[in-house]
Amino acid sequence: MPPTLEDVGRKCGVSRSTVSRVINKSPLVNPETQEKVLKTIEEMGYAPNFIARSLTTNRTETIAVTLPDIAGGVFPEILAGMDEVASRRGYHILVVFVGGARPDRQTVEELVTHRRVDAVLTVATIADDQIEKLIKFDVPLIRVAQSAAHEGVASVSFDNRGGARDAVNLLIRRGCANLLHITGPLGNYDALERQAGFREALQEAGLSVESTREYPGTFMRESGAEAVQSALANGVKFDGIFAANDEMAIGAMEVLCEKGMKIPDDVCVIGFDDIDTAHFIGLSTVRVPMREIGRKAAQAAFRAIDHRDDPLESVELPTSVVERTSTMRGETDFPLMLRVNGACLRPGAE
Repeated sequence: MPPTLEDVGRKCGVSRSTVSRVINKSPLVNPETQEKVLKTIEEMGYAPNFIARSLTTNRTETIAVTLPDIAGGVFPEILAGMDEVASRRGYHILVVFVGGARPDRQTVEELVTHRRVDAVLTVATIADDQIEKLIKFDVPLIRVAQSAAHEGVASVSFDNRGGARDAVNLLIRRGCANLLHITGPLGNYDALERQAGFREALQEAGLSVESTREYPGTFMRESGAEAVQSALANGVKFDGIFAANDEMAIGAMEVLCEKGMKIPDDVCVIGFDDIDTAHFIGLSTVRVPMREIGRKAAQAAFRAIDHRDDPLESVELPTSVVERTSTMRGETDFPLMLRVNGACLRPGAE
């Protein structure tokens, strides 16, 4: 049989409750006893019974994180930030994929109603109507990468609109007057905010906002390529592209290179997110502090767990534009060397 608290206590010459205090990191145990108990736990191979522990503390030491998928460089970074904070608290993260062909959103409701998690961090996945249901179960809920519109729900978001506006302003400063915008999916919060930022920048610069210059995308690389192909086929003239994320910007660059158009001399391109690939291919972009968003979200969850009666505060983190080769018109002399999916792209430069 596996060793118990009593077994560890007998070998150390202390009580069961003292062993329990050491495991729970109580400051009431002196350092010498604590060191002795921890050494004995390691020698005996003792493992705490988390089920019994959760019944005592009324905590599962688990946080649920809902994600639409794990593709690209955005969600893994957010998740890494969350895990960094959770691991320091001895908590585990349970990832629940919501949407597409995966189980429907009722999965999250079951986790909450059955008290299997202490908090839920939802990353751009749970709709408003479900949030209203989850609020009733008194489990801390933090919206991540999206603003909260409900009382009792905190959010950790970033400045989508301002980031998009700054990106378009960079294109304008680089002499671009005919801009193409590849949007995200219809109805998507990030896509709508970035579209608003795109339009605001044009209006502030006295440039016309034309629907013919906005092409819908899906945040997938292929949709960026399709948008540029469609614009060229329709005879739309453009000298700058703002894509609502880096993946679509890369797809757009592939088509431009295939058509013999020079980046940035003929067309400047800027994306959003600052994924790793953006650095290597010289794509200008809007940097989002993804890992810090994850950290802030987990910290907000623990504040809510520890102080349930305190009001929840939402946080919006700033974004910043990172300019690289794809918008440095007249300042670069890099040969087209790098290939991505068969298309030649300029190498990057910070």
